Amino acid sequence: MTNVIYANARAVSSMRSLLGIDRLFRMADAGANGALKILAEVNFGEGVAADALGYETLVNAEEKKLIAFIKEAAPSEKLMRFFLAPNDYHNAEAAMRAKYLKTDISPMLTEEGLYSAETLREKIFADEYGGFPKPLAEALQKADVLFVAKKADGRTVSALFKKALYADLFELSSSDKLLKTVYRVKADAADIAVAFRSRSFASAKEQFVAGGSLSGEELRLLCEESPEVIREKFRYSDARDLIFAAAEDFSEGRPLADFERIADGCALKFLKKEKYDDGGCRPFLMYCYYKYAELLNVRIVMSSLNNGLAGDAIKARLRETYEG
Repeated sequence: MTNVIYANARAVSSMRSLLGIDRLFRMADAGANGALKILAEVNFGEGVAADALGYETLVNAEEKKLIAFIKEAAPSEKLMRFFLAPNDYHNAEAAMRAKYLKTDISPMLTEEGLYSAETLREKIFADEYGGFPKPLAEALQKADVLFVAKKADGRTVSALFKKALYADLFELSSSDKLLKTVYRVKADAADIAVAFRSRSFASAKEQFVAGGSLSGEELRLLCEESPEVIREKFRYSDARDLIFAAAEDFSEGRPLADFERIADGCALKFLKKEKYDDGGCRPFLMYCYYKYAELLNVRIVMSSLNNGLAGDAIKARLRETYEG
């Protein structure tokens, strides 16, 4: 592990290569081929050759680069695991499905986290869970039981691994004040999404993740009350913006698109409120979240351009990002 000063210095230096909102807006107006040229201005994708339809190869190259940066520069093992655990849980779930459904694991994988895809596959196929973090090991054991009992539908298995991931992230963030606050807003977003999508308190309780700001009674209100009542009850809540966005989407009878846009940027928005406070590992955290937002935004822009969306519609879909 490096020290905090070195990690923050690396992060601040790396921010100079971020696309930023201005370039993303230019991409939205430039057409698919023009957008690729703008990506080339900052060497996005490390020189990997790709056409407009193959933009994912560029994004994947950048994600590999970010993961390598996190492994090299993270000032603590806990912080490194906090960022890379989502990849491991995703790939572990993929390996578990391949184990029982006898399918090829490759199409289900994301970029590697702390564990290689092959390591996960070998250990999961051999039922060797002892070296994994406790929440992941327990999720794998529970998944085994579900598959053997033929009760492992897609939603149940996904919810199992998601809840285990958040339990792991909660533990990893528990001893760091800043990281704990970042985790809390992410946990709130997860719980709010479950409440509005299920509209079932029983179902939401099963998927509830610990460490957010919402109580059990508040979760019930989100599941059962009307948008009007919810807006009144939560007007002073720390999670107000997220709740109001979800309530608006729900009242208009549309998918939680605006909520998801806000939720994807909630941790970064919190960090940006005090971006000139360089205490602790804030610059390192900010760079990592900026880069993850950039990857998502490039996917949004390129996918939208390939599907013929207009520039203004694309800009409205962009997530919180680096502004320069």
